[in-house]
Formats: sequence, structure tokens, C-alpha cells
Amino acid sequence: MKIIFLFILFSFTIKPQTSNLLHTPANTRKFADHLFSGKDYLRSVFEYGKLPEYEKNDTIEFKIPLAYQLMGKYDLALEKFLSVNKESVYYDQSVKEYYKTLLQAGRYNELQSKLANNDVKDFQRLLYLSYLFTSNELPAEQNFLEAFPLSGKESLLSFFSEKKNPPYKSSLLSGLFSAIIPGSGKIYLGEIGDGITAFIATSLFAFLSYDNFRANHDFRGWLFSGLGFFFYTGNIYGSVAAAQIYNAKVDYEYKEKLNEYLQNKNYFVPGNDFVK
Repeated sequence: MKIIFLFILFSFTIKPQTSNLLHTPANTRKFADHLFSGKDYLRSVFEYGKLPEYEKNDTIEFKIPLAYQLMGKYDLALEKFLSVNKESVYYDQSVKEYYKTLLQAGRYNELQSKLANNDVKDFQRLLYLSYLFTSNELPAEQNFLEAFPLSGKESLLSFFSEKKNPPYKSSLLSGLFSAIIPGSGKIYLGEIGDGITAFIATSLFAFLSYDNFRANHDFRGWLFSGLGFFFYTGNIYGSVAAAQIYNAKVDYEYKEKLNEYLQNKNYFVPGNDFVK
């Protein structure tokens, strides 16, 4: 009985000591680095936060906002990048990541106002890229392309040209076409099936109206006339609305393609060894 009591007492005495050995700042740092490398950014930030201030260094100070950026928590990333110490070896990179985060967060006007007179290449690239996302006037094509490396010029020229002359459809023309020939506005937008359906429906009601008036069935004649007019005006309105939807889709797909390209190119900002 005495031996069992001593064993239990020994167990309770040794367990906290073992736990303390496992949760040293060095082990916490290693675990946080492991989580970051495994792209578990949320938990890595949590583990870095457990470290006492005297254990934190330039690398950790930089990796925390970087983790927030990679998670898409842009407001937190911006706040943390701004707090990086000017004496840090990562300060210059933090400034670049700060502006890159502004671009990722869609804060284009803010980015443009802050970088308007900056002639550093990395910052110029971010500035010019922001114009591809806004309705603001684009810079001169030559100036735009000169800011980027040769490997990216061809793709960026394609994005630049599409932004300058987007493949929009005119809502005025779409409505006008449908007013002249029902359904033709939809065909102009590439919606051939809807266009043919609209033409057949409007023509059918027009024929039924004419046929009933000719047979002196005035009530049915006016009924089919009303239905025909409803389809006719509805088709005009639908063609105008469809053109607007078409143009919104062009904008959306353009931004999706551009974002995907820029992510692959890291927004033309020099990378680091932390993110592969």
C-alpha cells in the first residue's frame, strides 16, 4: 500500500515537469514553423502568439502578417505589416507585402494615392496592376509594359488590351435589334436558343391576332394582340438586361483570369523562403 501511494505521488510530481519540458518556447516555435510550412496559417499564428516577447524575432514578426495575408484576412495583415519594426531585416519586404495586400484587398484607390509618385519598380508594378481592376484611365501602354520583366509582357499586354477595349455588347443595339426583329437582340448576345424562341412566340401571337381579326373574332384578336405586345416589349427589355448581364460577366471573368495570373506570378513582388 505504501508503495502504491509513493508511485501516485511520484506521478503527480513528475508530470508537470515533463509538460513544462515539452512546452518550451523553442518547441513552440518549431511547432508554429511546422504549421506555417504546412499552410495551417491560422494555428501557426496562434502558436506564434504564445511566445514571450523576448523570444520573438524579425522572422516571426514578418511571418504573422504574412500568414494573415495568405488566409485572406487582409485588414489584419495590413495592420501587422505596418507594425513591423523599421530595424527589421524584413522591413523592406514588409512594405512591399503591405502594398501587395492593398491590391489583393481591392483597395485600389488607396493604393494608387499612396504610390502615385513612387518610381521604385516593384511599387510601380503594383500601381500599374491596380489600374487593370478599376475604371480609372490606364497609363500609357509603353510605360505600363516597361515596368515588367520580359517574361510577363506578352500576357500583360493581352490583359491591358482587353481592359482598354473590353469585348462588351451594346445594350442599345441589343434592344434595337429586338425591336426590329424580335429575338435578334438575344442572338446578337450569343443566346441563340432564347432568340429563336422569342421570335417564334412573338410571330405566333401576331399571326393568331391577325387571323382572329380577319375572322371577326375581335375579343380573341385583342387578346392575342395583348399577349403578342407583352412578349414583344418583354423581349426588348430582356435583350437590354441580357446585354448588361453579359458585360458584367465579361468584367467578372476578366478579373478572375487576371487574379489567377497574378497569384501565379506573386503579383510581381519578390518572393521569400517561407512560402513555396
